[in-house]
Amino acid sequence: MPAYLNTTTPPEEYELNSIIPIPKKPLETNLVRVEPLIPSIHGEQLAEEFMKFHDEPDVFFYPFPYGKPYTTKRETYVYLEKQRRRPNFLHFAIIDKKSGEFAGTYALGCSPDQATLDVRTMALKLFPKFRGTYILYHSTYLLLCHVLNPVSEGGCGFVRCAWRNSAANPKSARVAEKMGYTLEGPMRCYEVSDPYEGYPYEHFQTAADGTGRLIEDAIIYSMTHFDWLRDGKKQHLEAVCAKWT
Repeated sequence: MPAYLNTTTPPEEYELNSIIPIPKKPLETNLVRVEPLIPSIHGEQLAEEFMKFHDEPDVFFYPFPYGKPYTTKRETYVYLEKQRRRPNFLHFAIIDKKSGEFAGTYALGCSPDQATLDVRTMALKLFPKFRGTYILYHSTYLLLCHVLNPVSEGGCGFVRCAWRNSAANPKSARVAEKMGYTLEGPMRCYEVSDPYEGYPYEHFQTAADGTGRLIEDAIIYSMTHFDWLRDGKKQHLEAVCAKWT
């Protein structure tokens, strides 16, 4: 594969290219570690997962806009490089410390002009064998600690972390509620995508201007500085995580 896809680039030479602060060391609990996603380390297994057709296909697991398994490994590396080139995006790999296995991906994203204030969690893709386990709760806790903990405690000191999901994905909404996020409500015309035949996302609407663009509404949840540090949400999530220790 071409060098720009970074399939063999050593971790120390891989440029994450993010304006979102990068953890100085891996984020970890006793069960889970969250670390920057590096193609030369994680790309091969991620490609294999994206090429599998699962018994219960989930269009939100496979990369947008296809919503279905890739047919080549190259597609995964192209996807990772496209994400890396977005400076308002920081991709993570989730590692199960019990088995040492790569368990899925997570990411933080932001609006460039708000990079020092708030971010949102995104690109959560758990491999099927790890769904319904401690992986989700521990990895979410770790990212929220990174985002919302004070700088004096090694965090970013941001004031808000959003969780956005499609109205067509109620599983995501239930997860946000279990984590302690607060429902803010719908955000109309949240995202616009280029025309693409074969979209598997039935909730998209076609723009009314004849361009064929596809428009999506979203449901927004949030965890704020006050929720996390003052109102007990951090302790709530710690208690949830402790059930698996």
